[in-house]
Amino acid sequence: MNQILYMAVAVVGVALAAPKLMNVYQGNHTENVNSVSTNSSGPRTAIGYRNAGGQFDFNSSMNGLHVQVLVDTGASSVTINRSTAQRIGINLRDSDFHNFADTANGRTSFARAVIKEIRINGIVVRNVRTAVLRDTSLTKALLGMTFLNKLKKFEFKGNQLKLIQ
Repeated sequence: MNQILYMAVAVVGVALAAPKLMNVYQGNHTENVNSVSTNSSGPRTAIGYRNAGGQFDFNSSMNGLHVQVLVDTGASSVTINRSTAQRIGINLRDSDFHNFADTANGRTSFARAVIKEIRINGIVVRNVRTAVLRDTSLTKALLGMTFLNKLKKFEFKGNQLKLIQ
C-alpha cells in the first residue's frame, strides 16, 4: 500500500514539474513576450507566453502608465496595490480600505476603485472595477475577471494565452 502511495506522489511531482522542464529543454523564453494581431474585420488579439514560473504575464497600460500584470482567472477583479493605484492616478484614504476579502495570503482589507482604461497591446478595456490592496498584501498587479469578462474570449493553448476582444 505504501508503495502505491509513494508512486502516486512521484507521478504528481513529475506532472507538476514537466512544463517547467520542457521550457528549459526546448529553450523556450522565460520572459513574457506579448504580440498583437489586428485587422479591420477581425478582433484584436494579444498573445502572452507562460513564464518560468508557469504563469502568464502581460505588459499593460493602466490610465496611460506601464503596469506589469499577472493573469489570474481566480481573482474576481483586477487587483493592484496602493502604490500602483497612486501612480496611475487613483488616490485613496486609509478609511477607504473598509472592505475585506479572503486571498491566497489570508484575509485582507481593500478599497474599491475604477481604472479608467487598461490596454494590452491593441486591446482596450475601459472603466474596469478594481480592488486596491495595501502594499504589504500584494506585490504584483493581478489581471482578474473584471477585465477578462469584458473580452470576447480568452483561451489557453500549451504555453500560450490568447486574449481576444
